[in-house]
Amino acid sequence: MLQTATLNTVCNEYHVIVGALSNVFEQMTLLRQQELAQVLLGYLKQRHASGSTCGSDTSSLSAWLEESFGKFSIYVDYKDLREINTGFDSFEALDILSTSQVAQLTLESGALNSAALINMVFERLEHGNSFQNIEEFFVTLTQTSQDLDINPVVRDIMMNRTFTIISLHFADFVTDDWVSWFTVKLNPLLPSLTAEMLQTATLNTVCNEYHVIVGALSNVFEQMTLLRQQELAQVLLGYLKQRHASGSTCGSDTSSLSAWLEESFGKFSIYVDYKDLREINTGFDSFEALDILSTSQVAQLTLESGALNSAALINMVFERLEHGNSFQNIEEFFVTLTQTSQDLDINPVVRDIMMNRTFTIISLHFADFVTDDWVSWFTVKLNPLLPSLTAEMLQTATLNTVCNEYHVIVGALSNVFEQMTLLRQQELAQVLLGYLKQRHASGSTCGSDTSSLSAWLEESFGKFSIYVDYKDLREINTGFDSFEALDILSTSQVAQLTLESER
Repeated sequence: MLQTATLNTVCNEYHVIVGALSNVFEQMTLLRQQELAQVLLGYLKQRHASGSTCGSDTSSLSAWLEESFGKFSIYVDYKDLREINTGFDSFEALDILSTSQVAQLTLESGALNSAALINMVFERLEHGNSFQNIEEFFVTLTQTSQDLDINPVVRDIMMNRTFTIISLHFADFVTDDWVSWFTVKLNPLLPSLTAEMLQTATLNTVCNEYHVIVGALSNVFEQMTLLRQQELAQVLLGYLKQRHASGSTCGSDTSSLSAWLEESFGKFSIYVDYKDLREINTGFDSFEALDILSTSQVAQLTLESGALNSAALINMVFERLEHGNSFQNIEEFFVTLTQTSQDLDINPVVRDIMMNRTFTIISLHFADFVTDDWVSWFTVKLNPLLPSLTAEMLQTATLNTVCNEYHVIVGALSNVFEQMTLLRQQELAQVLLGYLKQRHASGSTCGSDTSSLSAWLEESFGKFSIYVDYKDLREINTGFDSFEALDILSTSQVAQLTLESER
């Protein structure tokens, strides 16, 4: 009927019809309102195409919108308004747009990359029923087919101003509200959720609502900074500890460990200490949880479980570490293991197993090692295992090292000299000697021409020097030709010097 009525009307007659329909707008069904809005839009598009502005060049934007659409304007897309009235190209129209149109303006205008513009948008949304406005805004924003590429600074502003409004209503939220807000409406902003916000959000949630929030945050985990990930993990842990203290298991007594870990922490579980997992879920008392723990948590389990004194358990640990990126896993494992304040009292048999399996993995990467890597591995990460380093391993490790890297290895081994068997000490001494002889043969002095004899002996052999024959020392460093070296020689070497010097 409206189509027929407006078919041949001029603008002022059209405005009469719009005004009359607008007066009975509330008495119409939603569908009728939407259908009539499209007819009105069709009329104005047709007039615009024929060159008639229907008042768009003379009226204020608000007056034009009122006489052109009346209350039906809320069902007109912003892009259509902009098409038939160029005045809508700017933010001057913000106050007269519906919430849905404001969302479309936000998408079209580049406001998602402008702190100034997004603040103007939120000042508009905060007028009237701010919660309803924010909700409608995000419904429209998240229904768009275009990718929401939001500048991080703008995203922070949006998250802060949105959370301030919606958090006042959390007490009235039911499960569906948590699902709707955290999995859909807030989804583009979640990487900006702070620990304080998460604390507020989870304050009065029941377990299944908490799980919804965790799942939503886990989906945007990679978009967060490392610090943000760690901060949120502590809030999640705090929630579960509080629930545990009040007698609520939050699924820990019914789910499999992997399912419980996923729904309780999501991807944030990697930042939770093993001892905390064990506190809130007794299932983590055993090695059954090994496959679902992070590398850091595996290291903590190793320390807590007595695996350092069990060949069977330590082999299980290394089977877990060898899955995926074994080198990265081993590295993270030893970083955690060596940062502990407790004394690493490792059974020698277990230490041998750890050294063998670790060396098999890291030796494949020796060709890519720079000096810092040798320092990191031999003075820190491998330090608890070094008494189990074999002559064959040392041969492999020193194969392509330059002198200063060799000296790092010697220093590290010398620090654990007393923990080695006599046979191991002697075997390693021969490898060190072989390295220096090879360097000497190739013309490299490895410091023999610059250091004092005692300094050279220390950095070249460390405590292993007592097992090197005097004639070998003299061969690779001519400084040992005289009695100046007497004070730094072992008793055996002094005897050899005595014999040599009489000839």
